[in-house]
Amino acid sequence: MRLKQKVNTEYGQFRWVVLLLVVAVILPTVCLLWFMNEAIDNEHLVVRQKLITFYQGQLAEAMQNVEKDWAERCRQFGSDEPKPPYQEFVTAAGGNGCDGLLIYANSGERLYPLLSTDRAGEASAVFADAWQLEFVDQDYARAAQRYEQHARAALTDPGRLIRIARRGLSLGKSEQTDEFALDRRYLAAVIGQSRSLGKMDRIGEAITVCRQATNSPLTETGDAEILSLIANARLLMLNWVRHRGQYANLFETTFTELAAMLYRANEAGASLTTDQNLFVAQKLLEIARDKPVLQAQMRRVHRVPLEDLIAAETRSLELTERFPSTTAFENWNPDRLTPLTAGDEASYGLVHRSQGRTYLALLSDRTIHAGLADFAKAFRDEYIDYRIVDEAGQLVIGQSKPIGEPFATGPVGTYFPNWQIELFFQEGDVLDKAAGEQIAAYTWTGTLVIMLILAFGAVAAKSIGRQVRLNRLKNDFIATVTHELKTPLASMRVLVDTLLEGHYRDQQQVTEYLQLISSENGRLSRLIDNFLTFSRMERNKQAFQMRMVPPQEIAGTAAEAVMTKFSSTACDLETDITADLPEVKADPDAMVTVLVNLLDNACKYSQDDKQIKLSVTHQDHSVRFSVSDKGVGIPRRAQKRIFKRFYQVDRRLSRRAEGCGLGLSIAKFIVDAHAGTISVDSKPGQGCTFTVALPAQNKNG
Repeated sequence: MRLKQKVNTEYGQFRWVVLLLVVAVILPTVCLLWFMNEAIDNEHLVVRQKLITFYQGQLAEAMQNVEKDWAERCRQFGSDEPKPPYQEFVTAAGGNGCDGLLIYANSGERLYPLLSTDRAGEASAVFADAWQLEFVDQDYARAAQRYEQHARAALTDPGRLIRIARRGLSLGKSEQTDEFALDRRYLAAVIGQSRSLGKMDRIGEAITVCRQATNSPLTETGDAEILSLIANARLLMLNWVRHRGQYANLFETTFTELAAMLYRANEAGASLTTDQNLFVAQKLLEIARDKPVLQAQMRRVHRVPLEDLIAAETRSLELTERFPSTTAFENWNPDRLTPLTAGDEASYGLVHRSQGRTYLALLSDRTIHAGLADFAKAFRDEYIDYRIVDEAGQLVIGQSKPIGEPFATGPVGTYFPNWQIELFFQEGDVLDKAAGEQIAAYTWTGTLVIMLILAFGAVAAKSIGRQVRLNRLKNDFIATVTHELKTPLASMRVLVDTLLEGHYRDQQQVTEYLQLISSENGRLSRLIDNFLTFSRMERNKQAFQMRMVPPQEIAGTAAEAVMTKFSSTACDLETDITADLPEVKADPDAMVTVLVNLLDNACKYSQDDKQIKLSVTHQDHSVRFSVSDKGVGIPRRAQKRIFKRFYQVDRRLSRRAEGCGLGLSIAKFIVDAHAGTISVDSKPGQGCTFTVALPAQNKNG
């Protein structure tokens, strides 16, 4: 019945502990976590709306900037005063980022690009005999002579001086054609003569002859065919002098003059045809490779890199094959991008019409990206992704696989019909990043409060647990004390009643009974002394009379105190006290109490082999009192707890050894008051050794 009441009491105490944890810790923590979650969600919503509003404003501003940029690009394609086609091509390919360009007159005539096959040149039958000698017979000497004869014939033509005098006047087209025919014949003959001389390795003569064509004043006044012949002559000159150091200056001069003919019209408005221009440009790039001086000269002549112009002109020729006339794109909306397919790279076409001309510009992804740079600049941050798709839904720029649905969309601009820009929040805690400071405040505040709640809960739980343990300890103490006090009292009562009733045989038996009563009385007195000592310890009113004491005096007094009990219980006590021990500063009676408790425990917990040893030694500036036995020993887990109040290894009321668990706690209290230490070394079944160490004192104290 008593055990059942104890279990119910502990269960009730545990129930109150659980209730405290639920009400004071778990419930407030859950409520606070819910509040934090709601606050963070609300902050997410507020930040999301702020971000949407902000980026919608950014989107509108970026669209305006793109609109202005593309309006300016379109205006650059044409002007009120038409310029030479090559000049417009260079402007478009350089500043306007065009990857290809077609230019048409309102009449439908293609102005750029023009091919050599588009121009009607005179037949070269007059050079048939010279070509036969040069290319078929390979008789270069006679070929050079024959070319020289043709050059003289063209140079001394009777009407040539008259035509030269008339230059600069307003001539009809047929007259101009007749006028340049002899010049073309002369230049072609000079080039043929120089070529034949070079094949005979007569380089000096070849250079002298070739310079008559390279230095021709017709460079600024001739037509396209004249320019083509002069360009060929200069290429031939570069071939003669390229690897001859004595002609280094002539090489650089000729190179610069030839580079100046590219992508420009002369004073008469004529220029090289596109295929010839492209051929010459590629040759110059090949010659200038690994020659920084020549590359610097080309940069001075052309502000746009020659490589870019060659690439754009190549694309222009490809575009000519696809759109041979304006009818192929006459239904296109002006100044609106139209998707095209040009190889593996996506491209777009743009038609622009100005006074007198129609332009078809080819724009690649690279150019489109450059034109949409304002969007990239506006939305290049850690919070959002964006993408732009054309009218066919094809990705133009931006994130290929965005996360979720777009939070804002809008048109790209009037120059990009049906194009859309879409804005997406980035994957992950983008809203946490945007609301970082506020959410951090919520998080840290909530975490601090939760930690405080847990700390207070832990303190309260510890306090309640301590109170529960104290209550259990008190219950155990009451049961132990009741048992310990009841046993001697019951024995004394039985013996006294026996004597009073006269139930004894003789005087010897009376003496034995009286001795037993005295023994039980001494046991009871020791229990009461322990309780009083414990009470004084708890109230910190235990006073010690400290003085210099020889250690052997303390050990001898303790041995004498237990000798009677040891004799009656067949305990064998051995003492081993080292000579010349230094004195200790101690309360002799208190230290005797410590040793008596240790000796009494040694006897109490020794079973059949009751061999106990008390030794006193001097070691490491301390005097050590050791009590050893061969008893039951102490488990390792219990060794750290045996000095606590009321702790007993065997907590059963039916245990063989009496006691209430105060002896070792009193001993530790006394030793601590003497600035000493007490320790135990034990193994179950092999006995144990308790050691008390007190500071040794020198003769001067």
